[in-house]
Amino acid sequence: MLHINLHDAYDAQGDISSHFAASINGHKRHISLLPNLQIIDQHLSCHSETRLTEQAQQGFYFSLIGSQPIDSIEQVESIQVSYQTQDIVGDFVMASGEQRSLFQIHVGTEQLAVLFNETEEQVSHYFSNLFTSLSQGSQTISLPVTEKNRAICQLMLTYQTQTLSLIGHVYSCICTFVEQLKMLNHLARCEGCQQKVFQAQNLLETPDHAGLKTDILAHRVGLNSEALTLGFQHLVGQSIADYGMRSRMQYAAAMLRQNPHSKSSVVAKSGFTESQFEAIFIQHFGVSSHQYGQIH
Repeated sequence: MLHINLHDAYDAQGDISSHFAASINGHKRHISLLPNLQIIDQHLSCHSETRLTEQAQQGFYFSLIGSQPIDSIEQVESIQVSYQTQDIVGDFVMASGEQRSLFQIHVGTEQLAVLFNETEEQVSHYFSNLFTSLSQGSQTISLPVTEKNRAICQLMLTYQTQTLSLIGHVYSCICTFVEQLKMLNHLARCEGCQQKVFQAQNLLETPDHAGLKTDILAHRVGLNSEALTLGFQHLVGQSIADYGMRSRMQYAAAMLRQNPHSKSSVVAKSGFTESQFEAIFIQHFGVSSHQYGQIH
């Protein structure tokens, strides 16, 4: 397996140099906004399995993660927050054909303390405890894309070339993510809130509720949409949409097992067109619904 240190792989413009082009391509751009505050825009695409070494400076990282280059919130698959107490060097492996992208806010402890009108010691102590509570031994906390952070992140992505506007939107993103971490910390400690999240999970297991929109589901269980979205991802390990989709497909599969000739009625109850249903069914079970009915 080829091993590349990314620190040596970029040229002066931040593009992967031609020397490594046979194995990997992409870019890493830095936008310095203020002392201890910068944006990192990175995209990597591997042509062969490669071990990559990456360096990260001390501080907080608020990262929008995707596979395609990120210029819109629609390319963002997840959000990650990490806190590095010191400069680190680490390795990760990319498979042949794999692509990874991030649009990342890097803010130093000093700058974050100024933003929240706290001392550096208070900020470090608070986040160290938060990560111990939420990350389960990892240095990273994952957040789902929610209605609230979706809108704010899109503004940050839209105003990349306008420094003053970008600084304001970056601060808004940081404040939003920190508030969501605080909400998640409460949800992780509150048994009553956890019961409501699991009640939502149980509702999604039933055919009549698997396709419920998040706001309606949240109202049913007594949480606001933001809290339910955050808590569901953290406690269940999947988004509400993915879990509901899985439940609908499992119900459809059960109906096909009972009657392999019932596809038309199963599709009608699923809420999808026949082509949509078939594509999702293959994605979940690896075979077409017709083949599934024959096998089972």
